[in-house]
Amino acid sequence: MAQLFGFFDSGTSEDLQHDFDIARLNDLEVLSGYIEQYHSITGKYPFQGEVDYPHYVHIAIQEQQKYAQGGPPYEHKKTPSSDLVRELVSVLGGEISVPFDPQRVPVNKPNFYIYMVVDDVYFLAVHLHNDFPFAQKVADYYYKVEVTNNAAGNRPGTWLRADLLSDPQYIEAASAAPIKPGYVEELRNNLGGNDAF
Repeated sequence: MAQLFGFFDSGTSEDLQHDFDIARLNDLEVLSGYIEQYHSITGKYPFQGEVDYPHYVHIAIQEQQKYAQGGPPYEHKKTPSSDLVRELVSVLGGEISVPFDPQRVPVNKPNFYIYMVVDDVYFLAVHLHNDFPFAQKVADYYYKVEVTNNAAGNRPGTWLRADLLSDPQYIEAASAAPIKPGYVEELRNNLGGNDAF
């Protein structure tokens, strides 16, 4: 009965969100790894230097784009996620698969990831359903964790990539067993992988 109440409390399946959060945490490692690898090859981060103010990408597939509108209330540039995918593939190779939030319709929180670069600093954020000690609470059933290359980025839930990936609580959460193994991978493949952007 408690599981049933959990479903109605948050408006979504807790089992599903358990598995989705595992995917989101692993996606943070994969995507930030691509960004760091891109930097090691090119000497800059994706879209670095194109403008003198924050440059955002809402990493969302085509069917999620309607939920990824808007942006911060200050001067910024926003680039489509398909451009980021093309840029990463052009440098890292066509064999990479760019992950996206497995939630197709948002419930309680955004269903897309956020990449931002300004000057030589980047941030990459994912949104989580469950409360983790390494994440920042934004609202009920809405937590945020992000990685950055900026050691001064000392906000709650914001980590240097190496520090987050070596954090024991992150490792435990990201390596947890999914309730429905293979579901997220199947979902993404059915949506088209990189072609979904």
